[in-house]
Amino acid sequence: MKKLLTSLFLLFSLFVFSQEYQFDKKCVSNSTRISPKIGNKNSWKSYIYFNSSNNNYYMNQRNDDSYYYITDNSLKEVIALQRINSEKPYYSYLDKKTFDYSYSEKEIGKIKIKELAEDEFLVQCFVNDDSKKTNLEVKFKLHKSKTPMIEIRFMDLGQIIHKKIYESLKERLNGNNFWILYAEVDYKNGYKFLYEFDNCEEKALNLKFN
Repeated sequence: MKKLLTSLFLLFSLFVFSQEYQFDKKCVSNSTRISPKIGNKNSWKSYIYFNSSNNNYYMNQRNDDSYYYITDNSLKEVIALQRINSEKPYYSYLDKKTFDYSYSEKEIGKIKIKELAEDEFLVQCFVNDDSKKTNLEVKFKLHKSKTPMIEIRFMDLGQIIHKKIYESLKERLNGNNFWILYAEVDYKNGYKFLYEFDNCEEKALNLKFN
C-alpha cells in the first residue's frame, strides 16, 4: 500500500510540475562581428524557435548541436535542454537559471530614440542626463507583424540592459506588433556586431518536460 501511494504521489508530481512549450516558427539567427575582425571566424549561425501566438518565450539552438535554451520572459528564467537522438528522440531537462537583475555591465540612466527611416530606429544610451557621449548604441530595422514583438536577448549583455532598451523602443513605436529584422550594435569599446533574424519557416515543435 505504501509503495502504491508513493508511486501515485510521484506520478501526480510529474503531472503537476511538468512544463510545456509549443513552437510553430523557426528562424535563422546570424551574428557577425563587424569590427574588429579577429582571425578567420567572425560570424556565427544559430536558430531561434518562436510561438507566433505567444511572445512570452522563445528557444535558442546553437548551430546544429543538441543543446537548446528556452528563455521564458514571463517566468524570468532560462531552461536548458538536450535533445536525445534515440530511436524515439526526446528532450531531456538539464538545468534552469533565473534572470539576474543584480548587476549591469553598463550604467544606463538615459535613453534616446531617433527615427532614421521608416521602421528603422537608433537607440542611444547614456550614463545619465548630463552625459554627452553614448556608452551603447543599437540600430534596429523592424518589420510590421501580426503579433507583438518578442524580446530576444541578442547582445552580449545582461537582462537589465535588454529590458531598458525594449521598454524605451516599445514606448517610441506606434504599436507593438513588430519583428526585428536586424540589430546593429556599437558597444562603444571598439566592438561592433550585427545580429540578423531571417529565413523563417513553419516548424511545429511541442516540448513537455519536468
